[in-house]
Amino acid sequence: MKALRSVLTLVRVLGVVAVAIVVYAWIYPERLGQWLGREQAEAQAEAQAAAAPEVAAPAAPGAATPAGPAAPNVADPTVAAPAVAAPAASAQPPAVAAAETVHKPVKASRSQAAMAQWLGAKYRVSPSMLEILIVEADKLSKTYKLSPNLIIAVMAIESNFHPYIQSEAGAQGLMQVMPAIHAKRYEKFGGKSSFIDPIVSLKVGAEILRDCMKLKGGSEDEALRFYFGGGASSGAYIDKVRAEQRRLNMVAAGRQVAID
Repeated sequence: MKALRSVLTLVRVLGVVAVAIVVYAWIYPERLGQWLGREQAEAQAEAQAAAAPEVAAPAAPGAATPAGPAAPNVADPTVAAPAVAAPAASAQPPAVAAAETVHKPVKASRSQAAMAQWLGAKYRVSPSMLEILIVEADKLSKTYKLSPNLIIAVMAIESNFHPYIQSEAGAQGLMQVMPAIHAKRYEKFGGKSSFIDPIVSLKVGAEILRDCMKLKGGSEDEALRFYFGGGASSGAYIDKVRAEQRRLNMVAAGRQVAID
């Protein structure tokens, strides 16, 4: 009986302690959270300390890193650089695809090179990069039955040829396309985040402009109005695009055009 009484007394004491802890936690929840957070931080520090010997040693040339596969030893001329995956590969980030596309050399005509120089001076953009966009716009104009200088003029007015610009409404890229609205158009390029690739932005924007032309019975002005989104200021937008298109036509023809 004496042993049973001792057990019952211990149970009562533990019960009182448990109730006291619950009441304390209810009254001072922040102190309990600090204590638990400190315990978690100490456990995380111990885990990092245990793993430190594995990452502290410097990696040998060509050794694999936690972020990816082994890098080539650039000091050794016998080691070939790894081939870059195609943009369609899901593992490749859009930024890599953009760099590969933008730096691909192109052969611009004399008129295209002249436009690149003129636009580069006006918008403070590299003429060599502009040549790539101008040549691509010419290809798209044949595919979509659009004037190449109309596409280039839209790029100029929409983004000033800055590929990573974003409007307050969320329009992104060279052609200021809304990725959320036109997500399906980006699927063939790897998803809506591929707008970061200037060439992808150009292709999607030209495709939308072509569809606007179809919806508006082939009228370029009404297509531009629809592309802009309509509204009272759409008239001024059309005038800006058309004026830039006319200037580009003159530059392409070899005429001297002042930079505004």
